[in-house]
Amino acid sequence: MLTKITDTIYKQVVPLPNNPLREINAYLIVGEKNLLIDTGFNRPECETALQSAFDELGIEDTDLFITHLHSDHCGLVPKFATKNSTIYASETDGELINFEVGNLYWRILDDLFIKYGFPKADLGRNTDIHPGRKYCHESRVDFTYVEEGDVLEYGGYKLKAILAPGHTPGLMCLYDEEKKVLFCGDLILGTITPNICIEIGVENPLQDYLDSLKKIDKLDVDLLLTAHGTPVPDMHARIAELQKHHEDRLAEVVTILGDSWKTAYTVAADMTWEIDCKNWDEFPDPQKWFATGEAISHLQYLFHSGKVLREEQDGIYYYKVK
Repeated sequence: MLTKITDTIYKQVVPLPNNPLREINAYLIVGEKNLLIDTGFNRPECETALQSAFDELGIEDTDLFITHLHSDHCGLVPKFATKNSTIYASETDGELINFEVGNLYWRILDDLFIKYGFPKADLGRNTDIHPGRKYCHESRVDFTYVEEGDVLEYGGYKLKAILAPGHTPGLMCLYDEEKKVLFCGDLILGTITPNICIEIGVENPLQDYLDSLKKIDKLDVDLLLTAHGTPVPDMHARIAELQKHHEDRLAEVVTILGDSWKTAYTVAADMTWEIDCKNWDEFPDPQKWFATGEAISHLQYLFHSGKVLREEQDGIYYYKVK
């Protein structure tokens, strides 16, 4: 469904079938030049929904801005970019997006999760069932990299790039200071808490995320445009809720750990999750993956804060409270 947000900003809700997120908000800024912010997965249902917005608005060519590396945000880039398109992303996430093409990225990511206690797959790789891999873009993208402070002008907006890592290493927001509009990707969501997960080359993603929330909390924002869910009327109040959520999560992880050595996978099994499953065994494998990633990020935060110990045993990390 296409919704007019302002005179030149439109939101298209793109379905994400069989995914707990259910949908993504893609934004189109129209004018002398057009800008598409995020795309949806590389699957027909997403392509059809996004194309309907292009048809309704009469758009044939557009530039693209990708807030971060996850496939629900960049999966359709090659299908909606034309030879005239400029495709923007941060260098960090842009490089990772192109690394996702092929097998090496996913093999390294699988090995990383196994190091934190995730069980090896009986056949193939755990990442074979990862939705980010199943619905990934099929070819490399020729990005134009944006840096902190760069300004993009579309539809009467002067959009300053703001780096906000944590959800991914190079998540990038766009902010119009005069009009007080912020496109925040998955940094802030209203109905769910963004997944903070370990990523290749990142040691402490939760610290990065909490630092980014503090950074964004200093902005004057009247209109917050999130990538999933319903509008957030008060950004600052929502940031406070997210900070409190992770404070409570950290306390829960410490309680679960106690003084016995545990892996992130076993900690995740005992954490509180809002999912319609009776127990950990009923969790779908992709949700076990994301839950374990969340446990890793909190354990790593506690480890780097000096509150828990980490020890490697037979190539696997174990944690316990000091």
